[in-house]
Amino acid sequence: MEKRSIDDQVALLMHGAEFGDEQIKEKMAQELRERIAEGRPLRVYCGYDPTAPDLHLGHTVTMRKLRLFQDLGHQAIFVIGTYTALIGDPSDRDKARPRLTLEQIEENARTYVEQAFKILDPERTEVRYNGEWLSKLTYKDIVELASLFTVQQFLARENFAKRYRRGDPIWLHEFLYALMQGYDAVMLRADVQIGATDQLFNLLAGRRIQEHFGQRPQVCITYP
Repeated sequence: MEKRSIDDQVALLMHGAEFGDEQIKEKMAQELRERIAEGRPLRVYCGYDPTAPDLHLGHTVTMRKLRLFQDLGHQAIFVIGTYTALIGDPSDRDKARPRLTLEQIEENARTYVEQAFKILDPERTEVRYNGEWLSKLTYKDIVELASLFTVQQFLARENFAKRYRRGDPIWLHEFLYALMQGYDAVMLRADVQIGATDQLFNLLAGRRIQEHFGQRPQVCITYP
């Protein structure tokens, strides 16, 4: 474990982060500083949907940041999105992702842990599959989560807004993705979630959902 000052840790962890909004970046940096100052290992996670059999180079950006958190003494949680993959993240898409069966997803996920441990320290990595909790949500639970957001909030997202203007289909199940990813943060009691810049909406949704469940909202850090 590296012994570094709080300012050094914040500078390292925020290096390369992009939010598209300077105020959000400053707020997240300050919240990260406050959490680190508590002097305890932070619970830091990133999720990876097994929509293909292999992790790719883009995934290594966030995985290397997870490893950096580990090296600074924090707890990394590698989440395999077996149930979010049933929806498919619409964040970087101009059309809906093809639907996969649970069997296809589980087969894709088979070697994800082995691949991840080429970067992450196995001794300091908590591996979780979000089907553990998402498979247990009831209809009532999903209605409760959906009631925290408006349709306008989703249609304001750039990718959905473009599709709406073009008259392209926006499927109702695509709106559920941010809710399910946000619920991951609740079940993991996450201090920090990292992800790609285009996922910022999903990460911020996690903050809203954590607050609803009486938790302190996670710090969100997004990288290109």
